[in-house]
Amino acid sequence: MSLTVHVELRVKEEKLAEVQPLFGALLSETRGREGNEGVTVHQDQDAPTTILLVEQWISRGHYVAYNQWRTERGDFAKLGELLEEPPRRRFFNFVAV
Repeated sequence: MSLTVHVELRVKEEKLAEVQPLFGALLSETRGREGNEGVTVHQDQDAPTTILLVEQWISRGHYVAYNQWRTERGDFAKLGELLEEPPRRRFFNFVAV
């Protein structure tokens, strides 16, 4: 079953201009990872330093493997320098109604 992941980021205001180029590089790799079905980036209209990543994965196992890969490469440490606080992650299953 497909998994939707919401990753909410609160970017330091003075670092906001650095986020888009970083995402441009990182997310092209994310889209190519095994199990990734897509990722989009959204900016809060009322709080522009809040960024939401909406990711689709084949399974949570694929997402966990991806996160481990990013952690080992140091990508999350680099991203963390731009953030006010750690990312907030939420995991959603599709519900047919």
